[in-house]
Amino acid sequence: MQLAINLLPYISLAISLVAFLGLFSALNRKVEKLRIRLAKFEAQMEQTTDLSPAVGELKKKIEELEPAAPGIEIRTGKPASLNGTVRSKVLKMHRLGQPVERIADSLRVPKGEVDLLVKVHQIVMRPYEQGPAGAERPEAS
Repeated sequence: MQLAINLLPYISLAISLVAFLGLFSALNRKVEKLRIRLAKFEAQMEQTTDLSPAVGELKKKIEELEPAAPGIEIRTGKPASLNGTVRSKVLKMHRLGQPVERIADSLRVPKGEVDLLVKVHQIVMRPYEQGPAGAERPEAS
């Protein structure tokens, strides 16, 4: 009995060491499985990135097929639609004397849409600017 009590620290140390080695081994297996999964994922990503040269070639063909007229700018981004906010900004900038080209560039709206909006606004506002019964409005001093 005395011998078992004297060996108790060594036995507990051996048990702890075996438990540690078991945990370390399990962790090592999990890390290895993760490495295998990562290698498969990287291989899959390499296959999908092989499309980028093909996309580049298609872009070049599109540029060759689309004749670019001088003075016409081809934009790659999606232009802003003429919602109420953009319309009010266009009309405000026009009232402040900004040219159509500058309005179109700053709001990222096609020049033709800005020009059309300004012309339609002028046509719609013409009856109100003339006053009642076709009489001219008095000039503001």
